[in-house]
This record gives sequence, C-alpha cells and structure tokens, in this order.
Amino acid sequence: LATYEHPSGEPMLIRATCIDSGGHHTRAVYNYAKTRAGHRVFAIKGVGGEGKPIVGRPSRNNIGKIPLYPIGVDTAKELHYARLRIDEPGGGYCHFQSKRDDEYFRQLTAEKQVVRYHKGYPTRAWIKTRTRNEALDVRVYAIAAFHILNINIDSIVKRFHATVNRRTDALSGAEEVKPHPLASRKGPKRGGFANNWR
Repeated sequence: LATYEHPSGEPMLIRATCIDSGGHHTRAVYNYAKTRAGHRVFAIKGVGGEGKPIVGRPSRNNIGKIPLYPIGVDTAKELHYARLRIDEPGGGYCHFQSKRDDEYFRQLTAEKQVVRYHKGYPTRAWIKTRTRNEALDVRVYAIAAFHILNINIDSIVKRFHATVNRRTDALSGAEEVKPHPLASRKGPKRGGFANNWR
C-alpha cells in the first residue's frame, strides 16, 4: 500500500478506498473489491436525489455478492462545496498540494446546483458546467470512504500529535510542536473558494 508523508515527517497510510461500480466494468469492480476487502476497498454506487444519506446501508444483492454501498452523491457534493467555502484552517478546511494546476480546480468545481420543477414542485439538482469533472467525482468517493469508516477523527488527531510530539522530543529535546490545523477548535470562517479559487 502507498504511504504518504505528512509535513511533520510522519507517514500516513490510506485507510479506505471507494471505487465506482457504475459504468461498463461493474463485474470487474466487484471482483477487484472482493479480493481487496481486507484493505478496505469498497464498491459504491451513486444515488441521486435530495436528502439521501452520504452512505446508505450496503446490500449484497448483486452479481458479486459483495457489500455494495449506495452513495448519496447530491448530499456529498453539498458538503464538498460547503467545505470549499471555509477559508481558514480548522475543521472542514480543505488542504491542497501546491502542484495542483488550474485544470484540477476546474474539475473540482465542475458542477453547480440548480432548481428544477417537476409537476410544479421545485427540486434541486446538480448539473455539469464543463465536460471534465473527475476531480469532483474522486472527492465525493473520498468523502464516502470517510463516512463508511465512521472513525473518530478527533481521537486520531490527538494520537497523531502525541506521536509527532514524542518524535520531536526525541530529536530536538522537547521542542514545541504547533498543533495541526485539524486540531483547531476555532469556528470556521466562511469565504468563497468555490467560486474564487484563482
């Protein structure tokens, strides 16, 4: 499994992965997820519509007989765009690598929510504003993986900082380590990243 390095120097492992079972390779996705269940590779299927939970109850009623998780993609996108509006580090703030190019951010914001009317009743729907939206899809998959794991992020952050502090103490003699932004309890400041990322 791939390992990524945190700015503190600590290694970070991939805790879970979601792979879309829709499209033309459904059986291949089922087989892939089945043989990698121990690595927390989850098969998912997007479900549109307002008010759907980000992750629904998994079903095994499929040709692969594996847990297939329904993903409320509209709800996940709402959460994604809400987080992009947070412009100060803290809970929900989005961190991006400096090497990300403009195309990545165009894909990340490649859809918008509109109001449509069905039999006289208004409903909200997401529509593409450009053809390529893979970065947005992958972000939704990551949000889904996080919700499937149902982990206590505060506990993980505390353990992470304890590890970093022990490592720093051993290397530099109790040098103070500033808390990572994820540990901040300060309320997020709202901004307009979703529309003004460049």
